[in-house]
Amino acid sequence: MIVSQTRKVCNQVSIDQLLHDVDLSRAVLKNSWIPTPLVAPPERVPVPIVAAHDPSRFRTLYVFANFAGLTIVLVSLILVRRFDRQKYARRLRGVFERMGGLWIKAGQILALRIDIFPLEICKELANLQSQALGFPHDIARHIVEEELGAPLDQWFDRWEPAPIAAASIGQVHRARLRREGAWVAVKVQKPASSELFSRDLLLIRFVVTALKLLRVYPHMKWDAGLSELREIMKEELDFGYEASSTRRMRKNLRKHGVYVPKVFSRYSTPRVLVTELLPAVFMADYIRVAHEDPVRLRRWLSENDVNPRRVARHLGRSLQRQMLEDNLFHGDMHPGNIALLRGSRIALIDFGTTNFTEAEYLRKFALFTRSIATDDYAKAADMCLMLCASLPAIDIQLVRERLVRVLESWVSRTLVRELPYHDKSLHTMTLNVMRALLGFRCTMEWGWLRLHRAMSTLDATLIELYPELDHHKMVVQYFKQAHRRRVRALASGQAARPTLRVGEKAADIQDRVRDYAMFEAILIREHAQAFRAVIETLTSAAGAMLGLAMAAIIVEAAAVVAILISSWPIQLPGALRGPQLSSVAERLPRLEPQLCVLILLADALIWSSLRRVRRVLTRREVNIGSRTAATA
Repeated sequence: MIVSQTRKVCNQVSIDQLLHDVDLSRAVLKNSWIPTPLVAPPERVPVPIVAAHDPSRFRTLYVFANFAGLTIVLVSLILVRRFDRQKYARRLRGVFERMGGLWIKAGQILALRIDIFPLEICKELANLQSQALGFPHDIARHIVEEELGAPLDQWFDRWEPAPIAAASIGQVHRARLRREGAWVAVKVQKPASSELFSRDLLLIRFVVTALKLLRVYPHMKWDAGLSELREIMKEELDFGYEASSTRRMRKNLRKHGVYVPKVFSRYSTPRVLVTELLPAVFMADYIRVAHEDPVRLRRWLSENDVNPRRVARHLGRSLQRQMLEDNLFHGDMHPGNIALLRGSRIALIDFGTTNFTEAEYLRKFALFTRSIATDDYAKAADMCLMLCASLPAIDIQLVRERLVRVLESWVSRTLVRELPYHDKSLHTMTLNVMRALLGFRCTMEWGWLRLHRAMSTLDATLIELYPELDHHKMVVQYFKQAHRRRVRALASGQAARPTLRVGEKAADIQDRVRDYAMFEAILIREHAQAFRAVIETLTSAAGAMLGLAMAAIIVEAAAVVAILISSWPIQLPGALRGPQLSSVAERLPRLEPQLCVLILLADALIWSSLRRVRRVLTRREVNIGSRTAATA
């Protein structure tokens, strides 16, 4: 039956290839979930193989030459007034891709800073992908045998020499386990990856130090970005992290109705990762066929009972649940990591970029999202301010009003079906919020940026599955379902209806207590902002007063000298007075005693005023406004 369905889709495919694909049904995935193929094996572009080389001794020179070239081009284009931000962004992306290694990850981290860098540059850097170049099979085979401690044939009865995928850190081979009889994907780390990444990290650290000394984008928090990159390098070089994340996500996403491949821990090491090979249709192929052969796609959807709208809603709600409930979410849900199964089921792969959020920050983000779902935009605006990394001395009320307008505008656009997808997506909403805050010099925390990245990456899939998706409605429905899950959790083990009502009330009380605690924190932060503004004002005043004090000292000294020398000349021996002091005494005008007294009185008045300012500055309590005093 499967062979006959496959023939309808795969044109001019040999019997051996068909049987090979059918044999994949021996994987852990249920046979009833396996869809018919959408793209025939001959249609796939093979991974190009290049010889493996050790990191070049001149890599440092190569990196600096690339950046020097970028700088020269930038200055030249600006001088001749031919600078095009989009073209320069593509040039920048090309440089990062040529350098490869850890620079790919560094570019992707910079792409998160939409609140600082131009949008064109962030979009290009977000699409950074290492060149899909594989390395020779004999090297991959040697690494696997070295890691597993035995010849390849002892573990696998089938092994395909040609890799089916490649990335900056390694390549993937298709194989079949001898003991389990399951087809698996074997991810093998590229040789010398550790040395290459270590060298790149040293170079990046040098660049970050230079940027800090030059005070380039000081609010970027370069040290935090460097720490982020260091963690990424550690996780990339040890597949044990990805194996652990995959196992945890497999457990969590089972409750979401999302399938995650099984990890075969027995065959996995820091440089080799063996997971179940999914006989599924990936979104990357779905999108390609949707543009090239829509008729074939419609036939495949019908044969496999796949409803694109249902899949889109399922993906969106699952990501929200991962972020807000599980606090463990797939941070790179691009089309190559999303698979479609029969019956509108979905699966996810590649959990190398699995993120979580600090608990307190997650509560703030959850309240922000829930406020949008309940159309409480003022509360959502308050939470935006709480989610910022830094708040300069600004008019909080003005920022709040601006954020409310941004959120109201986004919700109104979600109601217009005719508008393009990107005008209504959650990615657009968070982007507009960041732009509004950046206008007041407010920057965002890395936690917000990781969440934003996860949502924006998923957009490439949702726009193809369901362009008319109402994101605001989806958020509202998610919180209704989340509330029901919490009620069931509170009343677990008891089926009585009164208990469910009590559980619902308990959940409401918990939400109200959390909201109250959160807004207490908001009030404290507003007071801190007001206090900071006062301190900055007093600091400026103190600086001015210090200058005035120095002027008063000079005036007083001049007056005293003038009085002593002009009115009551100092009788000193000529040798002691010297020619300089004698010359000054002759040039000073003679002052009347009354004028000298007035100068001294003015000087005394200045010193008295400075003493009053000193007493104000040394007070323990500072009045920071009527609103603050009323709420204290």
